[in-house]
Amino acid sequence: MSSNVKQGGLLSNKDLLTAFSRGIHLNGMNDYPAQMHSGYVYAMIPALKKIYKDDKEKRVDAYRRHMTEYFNVTPYVVGLPMGVTLALEEQNAQSDDFDTTTVTGVKTALMGPLSAIGDTIFHSTLRVIAVSVAVDLCMQGSFAGAVLFFLIFNIPQLLVRWWTLKMGYSMGTRFLEDAATAGIMDKISYAASVIGLAAIGAMTATNVALTTPITFGGAGETDPMALQGLFDAVMPKMLPLLLVLACYWLLGKKKVNVVVLLIALIVVGVVLALCGIIG
Repeated sequence: MSSNVKQGGLLSNKDLLTAFSRGIHLNGMNDYPAQMHSGYVYAMIPALKKIYKDDKEKRVDAYRRHMTEYFNVTPYVVGLPMGVTLALEEQNAQSDDFDTTTVTGVKTALMGPLSAIGDTIFHSTLRVIAVSVAVDLCMQGSFAGAVLFFLIFNIPQLLVRWWTLKMGYSMGTRFLEDAATAGIMDKISYAASVIGLAAIGAMTATNVALTTPITFGGAGETDPMALQGLFDAVMPKMLPLLLVLACYWLLGKKKVNVVVLLIALIVVGVVLALCGIIG
């Protein structure tokens, strides 16, 4: 992240690094009804001051434009719309004929697809992987679990914030055209979904313990048959998988409150264990 290398436009790496560091606070400046608008403007203020150094009227218009417009995106991918926005604001500063509604249009067009990709990659995939690693270590009494969770989740998201900011600024709207032509957004979203589902499956098999001690048969000299053995013969870890799927169904389809579900699992688990149904 050298601060001396110039981009293709007016802003240097140092200017972008300032926007990057101020943008980390984006989600902490959320409010209604415009969500992240104030944090978005806060991150860009130093860059906008440089872009509109000689034109106070356009600078104030830029502040007002972004402060009064709704903006909400997964914070880890905010670098892309911010970089494109700065590139467009730079074009506006250099031309009196620039249509500023283009800036609003680009921001609006990016919010939905980027939020879908960001939520899939960071919330549904990376966070699950980080938790699965951390839980295993914490269950062994290791403090390294908490440290690894922090590192596994935060290092990638900080790198993505910085890389997308630079890419958005250097490529401007050309990135949007290339991404639409190649279907990049859909491919990234699909790949992240597959990785996320695989991580959830691995976490289920590793960390969810559910078995049954029930046996049947065994009359005379015949050994009793364990019901758990039948489940394992069909598919190992079948009961943990069914439990997780049931929880997903209750949370997603039936909109059951998480706290209510956790209490129900504890109560039902204790009752079934006392009855000898689960082990």
